[in-house]
Amino acid sequence: MRHLLSLLFAFAFIPAIGYAATRTDQVEAAAKNGKYTYVMFYRANDAATQRMASTIRSQVTENEEKTTWVTVNVRDRKEASLVKRFDASRIPLPAVFGVAPNGAVTGVFRQKVDQAQLTQAILTPKYADMVKALQNQQIAVVCLMPTADTPIPAGVTTLQQNPEFKGKLHRVTAYATEVAEAGFFQRMQVDPTLGAPAVLMFAPPGTHLGTFDAAVSGEELAQELHKSGKCNCSKCQKK
Repeated sequence: MRHLLSLLFAFAFIPAIGYAATRTDQVEAAAKNGKYTYVMFYRANDAATQRMASTIRSQVTENEEKTTWVTVNVRDRKEASLVKRFDASRIPLPAVFGVAPNGAVTGVFRQKVDQAQLTQAILTPKYADMVKALQNQQIAVVCLMPTADTPIPAGVTTLQQNPEFKGKLHRVTAYATEVAEAGFFQRMQVDPTLGAPAVLMFAPPGTHLGTFDAAVSGEELAQELHKSGKCNCSKCQKK
């Protein structure tokens, strides 16, 4: 009986999710329901794996409306596509990836993790949108606005219309009146009581190119992009 109980405990970390669906299916289903998924990869069900699983389980239990989790053995051939997607066979294991509903990877924690780190991996919708753009190798132009009826800064519109950056820019717009985006303003270090728009630019993988006021011109923004060497436009490629 003691041996049987130890075996049951050894596999207790595996989430109680139906086995008919692949883990990829489960991640996609969670995304459709607007949930974050912690995808935990492991190779051996050792003490480190047990500790990580216990931490993730506690996190999901406390945030079950927003989160779920799956475990993936990197040796499981049925999950080869998921292992390949996260390149999980090449990193120290166990490891857990935070995955937003839009597919953005919002955190990667190798060998150990705590609940504070897992919480940090839960982003606001607009923040996750920005991260997804950067992971798609786009420049993220973030407009943080006082209210929904505040016009987008003219410089941002001009930049978006610049043919040099066609297909390379992604604009993210968030409003101080959106309660769900309060955390985005905080992480961008912008006061939500702002009286005028703030413009921020980020280049892959997450380089902050600058924070600008609403009067910034399209030319000034373009110059910052060229100066950074991150825009990969035809002009800079010829240098």
